[in-house]
Amino acid sequence: MRTRLIGAILGFLALLSANNLYGGEPASKYYPLKPDLTWTYKVSSDKSQDRKIVVTNLPAKEVNGVNVTPRKWDMGGMVKYYLMATDNMGIYRYGEQQDEKAEPVPTKPKAYSLKDPVSTGTTWDINTKLGEDELTVNLTVENTSEAVTVPAGTYKDCVMIQHKGASKKEGAGVSLEAFEWYAPEVGLVKSMVTINKVGKDQAKTSEHLTYQLESFKP
Repeated sequence: MRTRLIGAILGFLALLSANNLYGGEPASKYYPLKPDLTWTYKVSSDKSQDRKIVVTNLPAKEVNGVNVTPRKWDMGGMVKYYLMATDNMGIYRYGEQQDEKAEPVPTKPKAYSLKDPVSTGTTWDINTKLGEDELTVNLTVENTSEAVTVPAGTYKDCVMIQHKGASKKEGAGVSLEAFEWYAPEVGLVKSMVTINKVGKDQAKTSEHLTYQLESFKP
C-alpha cells in the first residue's frame, strides 16, 4: 500500500514554447528529456524507512502520433513508466504504462510538470490521485534563483515550485502541500511533500516525505 502511495506521489510528482513572449526560461531547461539520463533519489519519511528511487529516460518514441519520452521509475522493485511530452505550453505527462509493452493509459486532462514560461508567478492546476482520492492541485513558481544542497551536490539558480491541493470530499479526504526544486540542465533535485489525511471517523494522520538527488548521470 505504501509503495503504491509513493508511486502515486511520484507520478504526481512526476505529475516548452519555441518563442516565449512573456520572458522566463523554457521548461526544457529544467526538465531534460534526452535519452539515457539517470537520476537516483533518496526518499526519507517520518513514517517509514529510507528507500531509493531510480529514474531513467528511455529513447523517445511515437504513441498515437505524439512524440513521447518514456521515463522508467524503479521504486525498489516496483517499476512504472511515465510518458512525457512537450507542446507549446510546457512539459506534460501524456500517459503511463505498467511495463514497456503495455498499452499506454492516457492522462486526461494533461498534467503539466512544468509550464512555460518558467518565471516567478507562473501558475497552473492539475488533477491527480493519491490512492483512491482525487485531488486538484495548484502549482506556482515561487522563485527561480534558489541554491539547493543535496547529497549529489549544490545546485544554483534552481526553480522552486509550490504545490497545494485537496480532495473534493466533504469531511474525510486528503490534502497535500509540496515544494519542488529543479536545477538547470539537471531536473528535479529535491522535493518535500506533506500529506494530511482525515478518515471517515475524523481521525487525522500525516506524513512528511523528502526526496533528495543522490546522483545524476548525464
